[in-house]
Amino acid sequence: MPTVCKFKFPNGLDKEAIETQLALAIISAECAFGQPRVRISAGYLISKEKAEIAIDVSTDVGEHIAQVFTGLMTRQLGEEGFTVERVGGKE
Repeated sequence: MPTVCKFKFPNGLDKEAIETQLALAIISAECAFGQPRVRISAGYLISKEKAEIAIDVSTDVGEHIAQVFTGLMTRQLGEEGFTVERVGGKE
């Protein structure tokens, strides 16, 4: 089972703004690892119903995306503006 970081945001937050920050984090990973590696290694899921995103962090690429995304969202919303939960992986 892969390790995933689940990000939860307050209801009513502009989902497009969240997706824009995720796109920036992915671009950052492309700069660091190269576009082919990101395309093969990155995995994420954006909820259609809720303001939630899950990023697969079982690879270096995914870990990088999650770290950059966390930093961007912290700058935008503050430390208490969202939650992150790391789930899965080896027990």
